[in-house]
Amino acid sequence: MSMPTARFPSQPAEHVSRELAEILAIYERLYPARHLNFYLYEGDNPVWCEPTIIEGEFVPGPEHLSPEYLGHLACPGKDDAAPPVTIMLSVPRAPDPREASQTEPDWKPVRLLRMIYFLNPLIYEQIRHMAEMMRKWRRDRGRDMVALARGHGTPLMTGPGPQANGRPAILIGMHWLELGGAENLAFDCIGWALEAGLRVFVIAAVPSLQRLAGRLPQDADIRFIRLDRYLPHHLWPRFVERLVQGENIRLVHIHHCAPLYRALPYLRARAPWVRVIDSTHIVEYADGGYPRISGTWSNFIDTHHVISNDLIRFYQDRFHAAGKLALGRMLDRSQLAQPLVPMTMRAGKKSLHFAFVGRFYYQKRPIVLIAILRALMRWARRGGVELRATVMGEGPFRAAMCRLLRRYGLAERVEIRSARMPVFELLEEADILLLPSSNEGLALVCYEAVRHGCIPISTRVGAQDELLPEGLLLPLSPFATVRAAVRLVDRLWRDGDFLARQVAELNAAWTRLGDDPTAREVLMPVYLSAASTGQERRRA
Repeated sequence: MSMPTARFPSQPAEHVSRELAEILAIYERLYPARHLNFYLYEGDNPVWCEPTIIEGEFVPGPEHLSPEYLGHLACPGKDDAAPPVTIMLSVPRAPDPREASQTEPDWKPVRLLRMIYFLNPLIYEQIRHMAEMMRKWRRDRGRDMVALARGHGTPLMTGPGPQANGRPAILIGMHWLELGGAENLAFDCIGWALEAGLRVFVIAAVPSLQRLAGRLPQDADIRFIRLDRYLPHHLWPRFVERLVQGENIRLVHIHHCAPLYRALPYLRARAPWVRVIDSTHIVEYADGGYPRISGTWSNFIDTHHVISNDLIRFYQDRFHAAGKLALGRMLDRSQLAQPLVPMTMRAGKKSLHFAFVGRFYYQKRPIVLIAILRALMRWARRGGVELRATVMGEGPFRAAMCRLLRRYGLAERVEIRSARMPVFELLEEADILLLPSSNEGLALVCYEAVRHGCIPISTRVGAQDELLPEGLLLPLSPFATVRAAVRLVDRLWRDGDFLARQVAELNAAWTRLGDDPTAREVLMPVYLSAASTGQERRRA
């Protein structure tokens, strides 16, 4: 193997060495017997390496030795007759401090509607909401929600079985390692898989800094493979199959990982013994989101783990997948056994503290949140109530939110905190959690709010009504959301009996959901079975 013939002028050697080690590990597994020729370039992207793969002979031209060219790295194959593969890629640079906190560009209103946004942001939100409802209407009328047919073959043509290379393992595919409810469950699953005795391989679909990678357990039995960074999606099926064969992977668990779904036909044909499960959370309005993708691939999946009854109905009605559905709530049995923290909200309080916890993306409708806070500030001034709010999160809407807070004179009353701070501390301080989302599954933060004594108020979306009583749900249309939020807060503040009923119904719903299986109770037996089956085959 020859080392690069050029120096890396602007990146630390440690960073470059780490990148090269990841690149080599991926492509040597993908092409184990080939001659590998890497042409490396200095990248200007902190998350993606822009790879080009050429299988066969390749003669570089002058354009391939551009000013960004760093060098050539050759990895010989098993013998001289091995066919060559050329991989050209840019070595991603280290992120700058701003990118380390947010890689997406700041959100801006659509150009054609920018003037409307500056005149009245809520009218802009209303137009966007109407467009989204139109997409939902088209989605519901569409006929593309059909499970792909699959033949299961014949025992007469069974190929070789699994190779027991090391202890049994699981492959967990995530959307990305960033803040989110689906990601929280995936991290829990990684811990449960380790506890079950499985080695764990983690991959992510979306190129990102993967800021939560530090949450992965520091354990020799876990490895995060940066396919998101170094491998185009069309090569994932071949890589996943080689990983499965080479690492004794018995179980694949998909958490909102689109390219891993697309790898299933190749995997089912080449490694049919592998069990496949997935977990889904939310039906997106535009096209159904991951439950639609999951349902489309249902015949290639053994078990659909879902977090709500709303999703059970979706799979049954759309994909007739009743026989493979498993409800597992995103609740912890030990937390369910603990008494709930008493609600801090009291009728007639002279000071109220509102909270918001979530990503600053359109799904959470941060612009509508600011409109609600503005209307509540007016209400508070009329009633002689001191009102403050704490908004916790990160994302591309942050700058727009800060500008609106200054525009409405709310900057001193509304604090924006980093998402890295403990959520429970905020919820135990706050009286009311606001969640004016355009769409949800069953928001994890609402569970946390009930646990920590904070009343959640949410739009009527997804499965929110499985936890929140009728009295705490808001209409979805932005203007109606703002008006209803103020009326609801006013009633909670003025009417002690109404407040007591909402608290009692929240507590009853918490108890009712606690009677359902938890995600751990549904998934842990699957993990234990994969671990024990692999060990038994190995001993045999």
